Amino acid sequence: MTNNSSTQGRHVLIVDDEPAVRRMVRGVLESAGFECGESENGATALEWLQEHHTDLIISDYQMPVMNGLRLLEKVQTSLNGHTPRVIMLSGVIEEKEKLKAIDLGAYAIIDKPCNFRELVVKVNEAIAP
Repeated sequence: MTNNSSTQGRHVLIVDDEPAVRRMVRGVLESAGFECGESENGATALEWLQEHHTDLIISDYQMPVMNGLRLLEKVQTSLNGHTPRVIMLSGVIEEKEKLKAIDLGAYAIIDKPCNFRELVVKVNEAIAP
């Protein structure tokens, strides 16, 4: 990822076990001017975050190895200094799990399949200075 003034504050990590979903979300966000990284689950996302900076994480809720809720918990407690905001995506999340995600600090929860216009608006809101 490059760091120049036009992309400052516009780095997004997309975490989803479905490659097609990652590609689709990445395409939408990159066309809106964001720089994106990708991970296939929460565990690989945490590894990625050790080496890279991101302003926002968009994470699926239901994934193997480490789900989105566990990733949200880890991001809130294990990153030193900068804690990126997290938007959760899910097609199958119970209301009590949504409330838990919000309690853990999720910025927003967007149902799948998502409206990409709404996603871009939420991403812009989440990383606005």
